[in-house]
Amino acid sequence: MRILVVVHGFPPAAKGGAEIYAHAHARVLKEIFGDEIFVLTREQDPGRAEYTIRTEAHDGLQIAWVNNTFRNTRSFEDSYRNEAIGAIATRLIDDFRPDVAHVHHLTCLSTTIVGALAERGVPCFFTLHDYWLICHRGQLLDVHYRVCEGPEPDGCDVCLGSGGGVGTLGFIGAATARALERRLPAAPARQLRRVVSRLAPIAADAREAGEDARRRLAHMRHVCDDVTHFFAPSRCICERFVQFGVPRERITVAGYGYDHAPFNRLERIAASQLRLGFLGSLMVSKAPHVLLDAIGRLPRGAVCVDLFGAYSAYHGDDSYRQKLAPLVNQDGVRARGAIAHDQVPHALASIDVLVVPSIWPENSPLVIQEAFLAGVPVVASRIGGIPEVVQDGLNGLLFRAGDAADLARALTRLLDEPGLLDTLRTGIPPVRTIDEDVRQARAMYEARVLTRRHGRRRLAAIVLNHRTPDDTLLAVKSLLASRRPVDDVIVVNNDAADADRDALKDVWDDIIYIETGSNLGFSGGMNAGIRAALARGADRVLLVNSDAIVPPDGIEHLERCLDAAPDAGIAGPVILARSHPGEVQSLGMSYAPISGRMRHLGYCSRLAAAHDRPTAQRVDGVSGCLMLVRREVFDACGLFDEDYFFGFEDLDFCLKARRSGFATVLAGRATVYHEGGRSIGAGSPRRFYFAARNHLLMARRAEPSAGRLASFYRASSIVLLNVANAALSTGGSLPARLGAVARGTRDYVAGRYGGP
Repeated sequence: MRILVVVHGFPPAAKGGAEIYAHAHARVLKEIFGDEIFVLTREQDPGRAEYTIRTEAHDGLQIAWVNNTFRNTRSFEDSYRNEAIGAIATRLIDDFRPDVAHVHHLTCLSTTIVGALAERGVPCFFTLHDYWLICHRGQLLDVHYRVCEGPEPDGCDVCLGSGGGVGTLGFIGAATARALERRLPAAPARQLRRVVSRLAPIAADAREAGEDARRRLAHMRHVCDDVTHFFAPSRCICERFVQFGVPRERITVAGYGYDHAPFNRLERIAASQLRLGFLGSLMVSKAPHVLLDAIGRLPRGAVCVDLFGAYSAYHGDDSYRQKLAPLVNQDGVRARGAIAHDQVPHALASIDVLVVPSIWPENSPLVIQEAFLAGVPVVASRIGGIPEVVQDGLNGLLFRAGDAADLARALTRLLDEPGLLDTLRTGIPPVRTIDEDVRQARAMYEARVLTRRHGRRRLAAIVLNHRTPDDTLLAVKSLLASRRPVDDVIVVNNDAADADRDALKDVWDDIIYIETGSNLGFSGGMNAGIRAALARGADRVLLVNSDAIVPPDGIEHLERCLDAAPDAGIAGPVILARSHPGEVQSLGMSYAPISGRMRHLGYCSRLAAAHDRPTAQRVDGVSGCLMLVRREVFDACGLFDEDYFFGFEDLDFCLKARRSGFATVLAGRATVYHEGGRSIGAGSPRRFYFAARNHLLMARRAEPSAGRLASFYRASSIVLLNVANAALSTGGSLPARLGAVARGTRDYVAGRYGGP
């Protein structure tokens, strides 16, 4: 496979986390799979002409370095959407002709690279290392070093600094100042930088700065639209981009992988003091001052601190140097300076505890997992994605971000509690390997590339398992026997326990297995599978209950039904009872918006001969027991609403699709055999609880504009229908069934949704 890697810097010149990870990822693609890798990156060499290209081969990778010192930048827009670099990138793309691209960062390059890939039909994957697509400062930290909840509603103009609203002359002046700064000694250069920083706001036009900020946000949303799929190393950053407007199903949360080899056989030497370490740039957002302030509150000589990293100004603000200097001169503090990345394992082996005191919402700092590989617990800020990897009291300790007193409290625990450090070491979890990471990414590349090459619609099937391993195995085997091949069979284990895995050993090599870690209900469990299916490039997704068996011709008939109706987005089969194969469970669903009544058409009727059944019949909904959904429906409507947990989410989804212009059809020639009542027993009070609550919820969401009188009539009708259903049903006691309906109605009124 020919893979284009795009990143804003690359080792050995660049030493940042994203750059190091991009290099490791590309190297493993080459070593394990033999892929041809072309890296497009940036360097800044004042001695070379702007935008010249330098090429080299390193570690089996072909690398093109584009020189960008920003001396030709003439507007704020040029700083992220650089047409000159975009044109260079387009030529390189056309020459290399990649099968797929993986973008790690675009700062200092050009966002137009993503558009060029989209125009050529090249699948583009994007790892979200930070917030740069949302925040031009990259870390959601404003000019006062406070975490920004934005960018809306107030925009980003106050944070643009010297780049916002200054016009072309302002950028020419800035380029001239940078040229002078490079020719001056360090002290005068810093003084010049301070003068320019003070003058910039005077020259800036606040109104134009606001327009600059709004244009950037609108442009970045278009860039996100052109990305095929995102990788998010933490749930935190995933949620930020969902909030920004990226559909959740286009983001896969996948932690970074690491090369374990450098950490093997590390030798640790005991010490009388507690040895603390900080690894990273000495910059305000990384907040080493919080650590140095905290140790000043501890007993003298109780700890020592090693700072591994070089000082760095933050977006041109050099004032942090003055704040940090006296703290670094404390007793017991050793400034080791920057170290090469291959020296990180040895640096970690020389300390007892790594401290990560960041004040910006870190994504997933590489150094935390590297510390774990070295057997070193971590004390870190409770911010961003850090609590996802550092579990307080298990493998480290957490403290309030920016609070030196709270950090001192955590460090005091390590001094005062014998055995705590050993307990934290014992709790260090396994760390994902870079090989595992790359294999997951490459499988997703491959799925997209195959779909692009062959033009066949990619089909994924999701089987939802909740403590029904034998049924799940039968469902999987029926899918594997389908005449229409299923590209991905995804089994979602929707439970905290993983006891059902062994039951699938006969089909293990043919499935993708996902664990949710808890019972998320039908909607939540299916959503986990849908996200995985869409991430692997599925054009159509088949949702399958574990107690359903699909005949070999079933999927073919469903697809033909979708193809025959251009506006159809969802297709469902005739559902037959497994125990009585001639008995119909559902011919689709009807819904009466006035009364709120929902019915499974044909329930308990006898199955008509195949030639008597319509090929395609429009219905209000089809059962989630088995439904085939076009990808476009998820793109337009999102996934299942997880407020339901169990029941009515299928009809809600079909009605939501209708409002977005997609019809739901019954494929009369397709059948499925369904047992029913496996996850929640047919007579269980929980079934009646969810039926009442979710029926009311679905009806309200289906007709949100109904007047008070109409809404009251509909709600009353639904309650009476559910009371009648509970009274006429068998299983359990009548008081338990009626009590469940009452609780469901009460919780609907109170707005209590989701799981039990």
